[in-house]
Amino acid sequence: MDRLTGMKVLFAGSPDAAVPTVRALHESTDTVVGVLTQPPAPVGRRQVLVETAVGAWAREHGLQVRTPESSAEVTAAVAEFSPDVAIVVAYGRILDGRALDSVPGGWWNVHFSLLPRWRGAAPVQRAILAGDTETGITLFRIVEALDAGPVGAALAHPISPYDTSGTLLHKLSLIAPGLVLDFLAQGDPASASVTWQIGEPTYAPKFPPGFGHLDLRMDATELYQHFRAMTPEPGAYVVRKDNGTVVKVLSGWVDPDFHPLEPGELVKTPLGILVGTGSKPLVLERVHPAGKKPMMAADWFRGLPEGVRIDVAGK
Repeated sequence: MDRLTGMKVLFAGSPDAAVPTVRALHESTDTVVGVLTQPPAPVGRRQVLVETAVGAWAREHGLQVRTPESSAEVTAAVAEFSPDVAIVVAYGRILDGRALDSVPGGWWNVHFSLLPRWRGAAPVQRAILAGDTETGITLFRIVEALDAGPVGAALAHPISPYDTSGTLLHKLSLIAPGLVLDFLAQGDPASASVTWQIGEPTYAPKFPPGFGHLDLRMDATELYQHFRAMTPEPGAYVVRKDNGTVVKVLSGWVDPDFHPLEPGELVKTPLGILVGTGSKPLVLERVHPAGKKPMMAADWFRGLPEGVRIDVAGK
């Protein structure tokens, strides 16, 4: 890809989904002057501090990384790097007016939906949960209102009937760099041609605790949508009725041909372990029982007491 010349770019992002864009900018611009990312966070039982995916990638490739913890520190980082434009992908920090005004070409955010549909923190999960068949990417200029800024570029993308939030986000993250580079190649972002968002917005807030529970009284189609939306984050799960332990469902699908089972009933078949729902059974392929390693559902089922069921009410 041709390199973009004469543009100092500040990148702000944190998770894996942001890495393809910072990589593309590093390879295709004369200067990525700096990278902003979230501070290292404690992970696991030992609460070991782990750097974000973007932070780790940027340091490995010799980029200057800052982890501001306040709006004042963001503004200070901007003053240090003096960028022409800032590109944001899943940074995870709200920018105030002072920070927004400090970059001449503006802060341009990659949002994983076609705005104004699914403004907020969980657009991919909400799109799948709602049964949408199409989503996309919007590159918009950040303003102080939530995801409400003018649009510089947008691209639609289909949602496969088998996409989870993880697979769909990965696909979108690989498309995002091209959209960003094409936009920057047009010239000064401060004078870019933009369109205002049209239509009634919908919102995509983060999910409350316990939302990943699979209510087996639901219709199988709706339940499968819920599973896809919750996978891999925040995680879909069921609860054993005999001891109340949580079992995460890592992969599965609906079996349209098997006869209905009672909600929560478990049956072993050559396809996998079937669990009854409000209609057709859900096939459990891989699971992660609490306190154990992920495993095939057949191996998990083999170790269960006879007659164990899933608690449809959950916890």
